[in-house]
Amino acid sequence: MPGPHKPKRRPTMAEVAELAGVSKITVSRALSGSDLVRPELKEKIVKVAHEAGYRMNVAARNLRTQRTRTIAVVFEELSSDTRQISEPVLLFLLGGLMEVLTPADYAMLVTTGDHFLNSHGTAADGVIMIGQGAGGRRMEEVAAIDLPMVVWGAGNAGSATLVGSDNEQGGRLAAQHLLDIGRRRLLFLGDTEHAEVADRLAGIHDILSSSEAMLVAKQTCDFSRKAGAEAIRKAIAKGLEFDGILAASDYIAAGACDALIEAGLAIPDDVAVVGFDDISIAANNRPALSSIRQDWGLAGQSLASALIAKVEGRETLPDITLPVELVIRESTAGP
Repeated sequence: MPGPHKPKRRPTMAEVAELAGVSKITVSRALSGSDLVRPELKEKIVKVAHEAGYRMNVAARNLRTQRTRTIAVVFEELSSDTRQISEPVLLFLLGGLMEVLTPADYAMLVTTGDHFLNSHGTAADGVIMIGQGAGGRRMEEVAAIDLPMVVWGAGNAGSATLVGSDNEQGGRLAAQHLLDIGRRRLLFLGDTEHAEVADRLAGIHDILSSSEAMLVAKQTCDFSRKAGAEAIRKAIAKGLEFDGILAASDYIAAGACDALIEAGLAIPDDVAVVGFDDISIAANNRPALSSIRQDWGLAGQSLASALIAKVEGRETLPDITLPVELVIRESTAGP
């Protein structure tokens, strides 16, 4: 009887080199994507290796190059009532990251600021930071590990490359829209300790500076629905009169709508509301929220491209500002 089947032995790199008629170092360079090998020869070697069943020893390659080929995507914190890590737009962000990192042969490690700091960043070649924390404090803690770093947000990122939406333009678009529908007494909700929020408010001031409309107050609150509702209750209790709300996030805007309805005010007839981000809650809220949309897929692609350039020692890309757009829904336009 025939003996048990023995699995076919995988060829060594030396054997692939012999099959391709080149040196072992040329095979190594070709399979690692080195530009030192001519494109047509690289294609031939990759084909020969694939047909022979060769598999690169990734651990050995990483030890040799002192690289992990892993990028850490660090979120400021886990899900909370202020920011949902399960939010669908983050899938667009992660998808954009993968579209660039995977073809470049980088794996993606998704983690939180606390976990990354506790592990001292030893499993990554570079960091993509999502969420800077109030005053940029979380970003500064992660940056202290001294890995190549790209940050999503606004303000001053130090030696890191900054990628973010045009928050000032977002503020301008939101304010101009409220002016265009006849609103003249506006209320701002958000915490300007966050650089992105400060930029949004700066854009609003830019529009109001050349109009007869005014910002009646700035109510500081965090990014949660609960905080947005409480900010409106306080504004009403103070006797503030306003006919438009500019919220620094869609969660804040949704909470503001809750409190307005609770107070017997109609949206948008009595008060029009504009949020920021255009996440799922904007379309699903009742009333549906007008909002400033950020392109999260493009954000992921831009973050990944900028970090690869830093990790591989190429020319450092300048800070990147991405476009935004206004999406109009019931909260400013009626049903």
